Amino acid sequence: MKSVYYFIFALFFSFQLHAQVAGYLPVKDITSFKEKFSAASQKINSIESDFSQTKNLAMLKEKMISKGKFYYKRANKVRIEYTKPYSYLMVLNNNDMKVKDEHKTSNYNTRSNKMMQSINSIMLDCMRGTVYNNKEFLTSVFESNKEYLLVMMPSTSVMKKMFSKIEVYLDKSDYNVVRLNMIENGGDNSMMSFTNRTMNKIMDDALFSTK
Repeated sequence: MKSVYYFIFALFFSFQLHAQVAGYLPVKDITSFKEKFSAASQKINSIESDFSQTKNLAMLKEKMISKGKFYYKRANKVRIEYTKPYSYLMVLNNNDMKVKDEHKTSNYNTRSNKMMQSINSIMLDCMRGTVYNNKEFLTSVFESNKEYLLVMMPSTSVMKKMFSKIEVYLDKSDYNVVRLNMIENGGDNSMMSFTNRTMNKIMDDALFSTK
């Protein structure tokens, strides 16, 4: 199951809270940031994007690079489809999840598993601009000239078992997620970069079928 959790975010966020991050400074007006982030997210009904994912594993010298398509539809639908160098599909539709690789298809209900439920919430929080409502993380916000950086530090035992931190990079011009970096306790990390975004395109619900 760990591979499922790792891919999810392969989903959507070793810094100390409130510390200065290289290239970024703490955001001074957090209230204003929250309001603008939430308002921008409320305007998004759907997202279609290309993505590339780079995995750095402590046991391997070479990086593992994969590519695919990402889809989001308000309010609780996400599809992450890996196409290179292998096929892998993960679909979230409310509390239902489907995972499909080259050999089998598996279905889950996130309500029956606390860890799955938590990761589902993280992913949707990133899309909906509600990261600060997630009680399983303590979130600090930094900024550069072009980006905001949300540093999410686990505050519950469930998340602490999986991540040392999650970093979410937002484009300052529209508050959209451009990169997502997930760092595990052992030092492995997975960075997802999103490009060629198309916003508010009409999407068929069949894309998010978990049957």
